[in-house]
Amino acid sequence: MALNLGQMRHVVRIDVRSSAQDGAGEPVLSWSPFAPPMRAQLEVTPGREIWGSSERQGRVPTVFRVRYLPGVKPSMRVIHKRDDSEKVFDIVSAIDPDGLRIELVLSCEELVEVDP
Repeated sequence: MALNLGQMRHVVRIDVRSSAQDGAGEPVLSWSPFAPPMRAQLEVTPGREIWGSSERQGRVPTVFRVRYLPGVKPSMRVIHKRDDSEKVFDIVSAIDPDGLRIELVLSCEELVEVDP
């Protein structure tokens, strides 16, 4: 599916992880914006359940299609803003599908808790 500008009605932000040291010299991980908020096309597919230590969790595979943005990596995350809430998605892959630097397909996963 190609980038459809008419369906780019979702606002997302890509964050990059950085680390610093606190006063005791311990590493502190934080997230900061990699780029300003942008419009995206959203595709959600059925998720799968995983079992953690004592809780069930689900991973919801989600694809965001955005205008091409160089430097996006799987170590980054997507923040999807909707109304007054935000959802966080780990980027699994960032692909320029046709190599023309027009669009970027971000395959992501949202980790959610599943009711027992």
